[in-house]
Amino acid sequence: MPSTMLLDYPEFFLAAIAAGMFLIFGIERNGQMSVPVWLSGPAVSIISLLPEKYLHWLSQKLIWSGWRSNTAFGALATTKVFLPFAALLAFFLFLQPALLLAAISLFVLPDLVLLRTSKRRQEKIKEMLPQALDLMILCVDAGLGLDATLQKIAAEKSKIVPALNEELEILGRDILLGMDRERAYEELFSRTGVEELKALASSLNQSAKLGISIAKTLRNQAEYLRMKLTQKAEEKAAKLPIYMAFPLWFCIMPALFVILLAPSLITFFEKAPTRQSSSFR
Repeated sequence: MPSTMLLDYPEFFLAAIAAGMFLIFGIERNGQMSVPVWLSGPAVSIISLLPEKYLHWLSQKLIWSGWRSNTAFGALATTKVFLPFAALLAFFLFLQPALLLAAISLFVLPDLVLLRTSKRRQEKIKEMLPQALDLMILCVDAGLGLDATLQKIAAEKSKIVPALNEELEILGRDILLGMDRERAYEELFSRTGVEELKALASSLNQSAKLGISIAKTLRNQAEYLRMKLTQKAEEKAAKLPIYMAFPLWFCIMPALFVILLAPSLITFFEKAPTRQSSSFR
């Protein structure tokens, strides 16, 4: 009986899992999820048994996604351990193969969410970076130094997406606290994983060593990034006919053939028996 109810009403099981998540997880003021230590500790210990490369990948994706609090990895480990465990427990109780598939999906789902979130954050940074460079050019032309420019741009929250604003703010704070510029730029790239920021950092380092104008360097980088975004948009537009081929041939063309050929086929099959009978006569 319980297994039949589970098959007829699977939303009750999903609602129970969601309710458990809301009871276990808490939302901090900065938007990060917090998990009790008594729950996250065993989960982190279990996750630590996985390969080191996989753990490094998880930590890197957490940082690239902007989830950098002390409890972020614990929340991720809790999600990856206890939700599949709940599904496995339900599988042993009800012996339904769908629950085993749900357990595997619940273990992989946080990785997919991390991957998607990190890519979206990187795309937003890439799209808004040329505008941030334009603002930096205006500040440098107005007579501000690079450190003051970074602080000024980080304060312009209306013009820059929060992700880029946060990274520039951290970069300016690191430089203000005495960190070497090259190391600060390396930390910026390691926090975001955006290649454009790495190229910008190398250009700024080279201009500082050779005495090249910072405004000219920033202007060249802004033009290069805009050209790169334009080429990427043209590449997506060129791939569009390939993406449209599947729905065109398998969804639209069959319906079009039915509309065009159905009347002729109906007329042909209606008149075919009469023609055969008249020929026999």
